[in-house]
Amino acid sequence: MQLDDAISQFKDSNILLLQGPVGPFFYHLAQNLKRLNNQVFKLNFNGGDFLFFPFGAKNYRGKMENFREFIRNFYREHKIQIIFMFNDCRPLHKIAIEVAKSQGIPCFIFEEGYIRPNFITLEYEGVNANSTLSKDPQTFLNYLPKNKTKECGVEHSFRNMAWFSFLYWFASFWCGLYYNNQLHHRSLSGMEMFPWFLSLIRKQVYKISEKEEVEFVLESKKQYFALILQVHNDTQIKNHFKGKRIENFIKNSIRSFAQHSKPQHFLVIKHHPMDRGYKNYQIFIKRQARKYNVKERVIYLHDIHLPDFLHNALGCIVINSTTGLSSILHKCPTKVCGRSFYDIEGLTFQGPLSKFWSSAKKFKINQQLYTNFREYLIDHNQINGSFYGTLSKNPPPRNQQRKPLSEAESN
Repeated sequence: MQLDDAISQFKDSNILLLQGPVGPFFYHLAQNLKRLNNQVFKLNFNGGDFLFFPFGAKNYRGKMENFREFIRNFYREHKIQIIFMFNDCRPLHKIAIEVAKSQGIPCFIFEEGYIRPNFITLEYEGVNANSTLSKDPQTFLNYLPKNKTKECGVEHSFRNMAWFSFLYWFASFWCGLYYNNQLHHRSLSGMEMFPWFLSLIRKQVYKISEKEEVEFVLESKKQYFALILQVHNDTQIKNHFKGKRIENFIKNSIRSFAQHSKPQHFLVIKHHPMDRGYKNYQIFIKRQARKYNVKERVIYLHDIHLPDFLHNALGCIVINSTTGLSSILHKCPTKVCGRSFYDIEGLTFQGPLSKFWSSAKKFKINQQLYTNFREYLIDHNQINGSFYGTLSKNPPPRNQQRKPLSEAESN
């Protein structure tokens, strides 16, 4: 579906926009909502919010502990009927959702696409592990896809997102005396510029230093397991993973691999590209591999062609990254160690991690289930588009017979 189709149900209402993705997406969303005769309110919490939504917004500059009372009064004063936000795990948004539920106000959450790179997500009530999607495989096996539309490519680049992120941080930093930057879920200090520059340098260094290891891995077809790391401060880890930290995920995985895998197999740990400038787990991984006597069987990489990496793997282990869906697409057995909306019998391995090393080869993904599940997502909560770019020419035909998101998720 297209964004216009997704928001066409919202008319003649008082709508509040909280924090959106970095960039002008929420500003354009507000203009589209206003054309549907909605009154749109926007709350800014820092200079980055202000930069991308400079006109017609209200500011919250208070403390986190006072926000609950503030937002409760804001809902009542402005008779808010609908709320939009990006990500449902940010501390401010968690409070806003709790208060909204107590007042019967529906919340719609944007998130990066479950299906990438040509989609973004919009769900009613929650996203990722908070999604209201069914976990019953039969729900999707019985599903009949709606009118099929051509998936349109997106002109979307890492460069755009990086530029928006830099501008967001820069504006937040310089407006720090006016706003309370402690409200943000990530640091907005002046030191934040250095990891971005370091990331650019490391990318070139790793391209050279890891060349032989990357070639070795891609030639070792069906001889390795892929361990996918997420950003160290990802809210999905803090809220939907018992271990809470990437280090715990690495440690537990290496220990389990050492105890239960076959001696001829390797464990290849893949770093997250957005975390390249912030973290390097090389020393920690070597220490754990040495501790469990598998130092010759554990490889740590930063940049490798993901489709080939997943296609050639014996299995893939994730916390709850949507890379898990890419793994399933490439028919790679997948084990989810956190809470995730796609951790469904028939799609992912349901046994403990200790059994995965020996059972992955025998595990078969239900391809019909995956096909139907993907179509269900596209029909109900995936919008063909990007937060950071535009659709390419020739957009897909509009699908006019879609249920409102609030109804679709309850089926």
